[in-house]
Amino acid sequence: MSQFAGWLAQRYKVARPLSDYEVAAGFDKLSSFKISKPIDQGLIAINSTYIEYVDRHFDYRGWAAMWGALMIALVLAFAAGMIWTIWQVQVGGERVVAQAEYYAVGFLVLLCLLCAGLAYWMLLGRDIFRYQYYPIRFNRETGMVHVFIGGQSRAISVPWKDVYFYIGRDKPVGPDEGHTYDLRGNVMRDGIVIHTFAVGSDSGDSLGVSLASWEMIKRFMESGPAALPFPPLQLFTSVEPSFRNSFIIHISSPGQGMILLGLPLTFPWAVSRYLTMMLCRKPVWPASVLADSRSRSGQVDGLKAPAVFGRVRQGPKAEAMMTYWKESVQEAKALDADLKTQIYGKAVV
Repeated sequence: MSQFAGWLAQRYKVARPLSDYEVAAGFDKLSSFKISKPIDQGLIAINSTYIEYVDRHFDYRGWAAMWGALMIALVLAFAAGMIWTIWQVQVGGERVVAQAEYYAVGFLVLLCLLCAGLAYWMLLGRDIFRYQYYPIRFNRETGMVHVFIGGQSRAISVPWKDVYFYIGRDKPVGPDEGHTYDLRGNVMRDGIVIHTFAVGSDSGDSLGVSLASWEMIKRFMESGPAALPFPPLQLFTSVEPSFRNSFIIHISSPGQGMILLGLPLTFPWAVSRYLTMMLCRKPVWPASVLADSRSRSGQVDGLKAPAVFGRVRQGPKAEAMMTYWKESVQEAKALDADLKTQIYGKAVV
């Protein structure tokens, strides 16, 4: 459950100073760790002006809808069964139904309705009738960070220098559950956190992957696309709300060798994700953000998310990109032990 922090559980706390962990895990404190191969984790657009990422929970969408709908169906079925049973007893004349039994059934039905409402509020309602994803855009020409939040304001726009970036972690929920790490940003005002967001996909149990993801953003914002040492860059993440993408994202999530074993869970999850995407709106940036994103140099070059998740152009360029990806992940994970030593040696765990 820890990977759902900031969405379904462990909501981000604001109106507070930085914690000891956030101070120790800030990228200014980790500048001695060098990354030669940055990672494009959750990147959906790049050009000479800005880069754009999905939010941290994009890959998990459909999970809350699946379990929320199941819980609601179960409790409503139980309530309907109780009503049907007492109705049949009364109509069939099998025995006289005591008034206390009516009260007991009424109480149980009310309790079921409350449970269904709670399941909608905590799970289903946080997945459907919202936005398909909540993008984060980094504009190097204006030095602004735009975070899509939905609602009336739709976006928060803050200067790059006013965001405190660090390796975010989620507190384990169960005794056997480890931390899940990500790239996180705190919007600061007078030393106080006023908003928190997470960029791109989470990094699982690897701190180094989050550091490599940060390296790409930092290089882009400070020096532009030319500073990124990629072979011909190809984007993997797709935001197209198709069943094919839902199937690819979730059916492949258990990893090679576990796909068939995980089908009883991943296939319903894929169906739920597709239905969730169909019931959500596509995010549209406010006019102010679109105006800020216009290139001052007049260049319109760049890449956008592919139509199919993980689809890259075949040939030597694709092979070079896949080789680079594997090497970058290996390099990043090799730093995990040293990162943990430095961060947890100085932070209050």
